[in-house]
Amino acid sequence: LGSAYALQGRLAEGRALLEEAISEAIRTGALLNHSRWVAGLSEVCRLAGRGEEAWQHARQALDLARQLKERGNEAHALYQLGALHAHADPPDTEQAEAHYQQALALAEELGMRPLVAHCHHGLGRLYHQTGRAAPARTALSTAIEMYRAMDMAFYLQRAGTALAEGAER
Repeated sequence: LGSAYALQGRLAEGRALLEEAISEAIRTGALLNHSRWVAGLSEVCRLAGRGEEAWQHARQALDLARQLKERGNEAHALYQLGALHAHADPPDTEQAEAHYQQALALAEELGMRPLVAHCHHGLGRLYHQTGRAAPARTALSTAIEMYRAMDMAFYLQRAGTALAEGAER
């Protein structure tokens, strides 16, 4: 719910829910998905313009996921690191692409279709940033196809907008 609130622009509420989930997991020792919530908190911090905090949480999420052998959560953390590199000022496109590709490979292996689509979306936007029109169209078209097949209208609209913006360039 915290991540959903963040995507709606309700950053303070999203952050509060994610911090509560993390605190509760630590308090009870129920660390299953702890790394996923930390990755979500990283995303909230990135969206709120709290870059250093976002980096800390993303690295922590990756370390936790690997320590607990949560491969799906590792894929989410890798995706978040890709997004952070892509949205850095200036963007580190090489690192962004590497993290997105690692997340994509792991998500495909684990059958995590929504995350696979998000990775294609992230790569498509990144390729547009770097003037690589053909791979951008391919990645965004793949994301659009996948979002449509999964009936993920919110993300479908975003990917369609990114594809249209890239065509205008």
